[in-house]
Parts: sequence; structure tokens; C-alpha cells
Amino acid sequence: MDSTKPSWRKGVSIMLNRQADSLIWLARMIERAENNARMLEVYYAESTEEKEAYWESLIAVTGDVALFRQHYDQIDALSAFDFLSFSDKNPNSIYQCLRQARENALVVRETLPNEIYEVVNAFYLVVRSCAEKLTGKAPLEFLHLVKKRSFLFQGMIEAILPQGKGWSFLQLGRYLERADKTARIIDAANAHPYKEKENLWLRVLLSVSAYEAYQREWCGRMGPREVIDFLIHQPDFPRSLRFSIAQALEAAQKAFKNGLPIAEPIKLLEQLDQYLRFNTIDEIERQGVHFFLQSFLRENNKVGFAVNKILFHSRDSA
Repeated sequence: MDSTKPSWRKGVSIMLNRQADSLIWLARMIERAENNARMLEVYYAESTEEKEAYWESLIAVTGDVALFRQHYDQIDALSAFDFLSFSDKNPNSIYQCLRQARENALVVRETLPNEIYEVVNAFYLVVRSCAEKLTGKAPLEFLHLVKKRSFLFQGMIEAILPQGKGWSFLQLGRYLERADKTARIIDAANAHPYKEKENLWLRVLLSVSAYEAYQREWCGRMGPREVIDFLIHQPDFPRSLRFSIAQALEAAQKAFKNGLPIAEPIKLLEQLDQYLRFNTIDEIERQGVHFFLQSFLRENNKVGFAVNKILFHSRDSA
């Protein structure tokens, strides 16, 4: 008996794989846009008059310094804001993230509650409108709006979407992206020439809304060792590496359940979870914080590639 799948079944499988891929990237793009807004909000709230190194440290978090220098003559408050918010030359700007999020939402429109699609579409439209009106300006109100719209999207997902495979793919995308960004924020701060200054680490904590949670754990010095330890290891803080990977692992287990052998993304996430659990801050400092975080980022990216391999859909994983 021929065990080859009928062509219609292959077609259905390809369609479902594309939907899963689009759900992952929908969540990643919303999360990426919010992270840009978080960082810009903190940097602008502190100062708009700082020198180039201050703003370059912000661009460095995204890994796009070389791309920035191709299109801007100098790094200052306005150019950093434009690059991270509205630039069509930057695929990771808030506007471009929302454009990609909307495209992915269109792919899965038939599988998402209409309310969720409308939230994504409205998010894109309001950012596009701001891009047309706010060129050359850097209002904190815009950045706050981006955060609020992202919170609305996340709240709708939790409130009305059944926690089946679609929900799991959204969670997987969100937490892979969140882990990536938190690691990059720590790495950029650790490489900063003024990394021993407390105000730098205050800025790091504020950028991930961790200040109050940190103060409850560490009622004292706000130095690099303590903040790095918190943002890597704190198991119940929603933006720590350990929490993000634990959530991504749980999502992958739901998304790829019933697979034999165990799906590669699950194996990789289990290894990452152990990597975070068993490397104490002393061990991380012995290795070097940069070495540890770069190893983490490479392994986190491998999860994205492994997911794409399972879904038979070619797309970059970051």
C-alpha cells in the first residue's frame, strides 16, 4: 500500500506550517516594537543632550550600529529616535516591525479572533500615522502609546484566544524574542565604558520595567553584578532570561507535543534552561559575561532555526 500522503494533505500541511510560522513572527514583531519603545523611552526620559557614545550604546542593543552609520552622519537623540522608530531603512524599526506584524496577521486572519486582528491592524495604522506626523520629533507620548498598544495585544491574546497550538506558537515567538532582547541589553550595558556607574544599571532596569522587582530582591547597591544576576536568573520576573526560556519551553512542548522523537526545539530549550539554571553568577563572571551571553544568543537563535526546519518554511530566525 502506498504510504505517500495525498497531494491535498501536503497542501494542508504547508498551509498550517505557514500559519504557525506567521503566528510566531506576529508575536516576535509586536514584542520587538515594544522593546524598542521601552529603550527609547528610558534614554529620552534621562537626557536628550548626551554625547554620541550614549546613543550608540542604545543602537548597539539592536545589533544595528553598522546599518545606522550607512544612513546617518551622526548619532544623537533625533537620529536614534528616527532609526529605531520610523526608518524604512531599518527592518527592526517600530514602524517596520508593525508592518511585518500586520502582514503576518493577515496570513492567519481566518484562524485568529477578529478582535485580535483589529488590534494589530489599528496598532499598525496609528504607528504609520505617527511616522507621517512626527518626523524630526521624539515625543515620549508616542513611545508610551506603542507600549500600551502592545499590552493591549498581549491582553487580548490571554483573554480570548483558546490556549491551543495557535496560542502556543504566539507564546513561543514572544518569549524567544524577549530572551534575545534582554540578553542584548545586558551585553551592551556590560560593554559600556561607564558600566560601574549605578545610573547605567538603573537605566537597564527601567528599560525592562524591572526596577521595583529588583528593589524587592536587592535593597542596596545597584551594581553590574547584582543587576546581571537578577536579569539572568530571577525565576519569577517576566523579562529575565530564565523566565523567558521557561515560558518558551512550555510553549514548545504544547506546540510540538505528540512528536516522536522529541522535537529539536524542545531539546534545545531544555538545554538552554539547564544552561541558565546551573551557571551561577560566579561561574558567569569566571567565563566572562560577554562570552556567556553570546553563547546564550547563539543557542537561542538555534531554536528559531529548528522551529523553521520543522515547519518546512524558509525564513530568517531573528
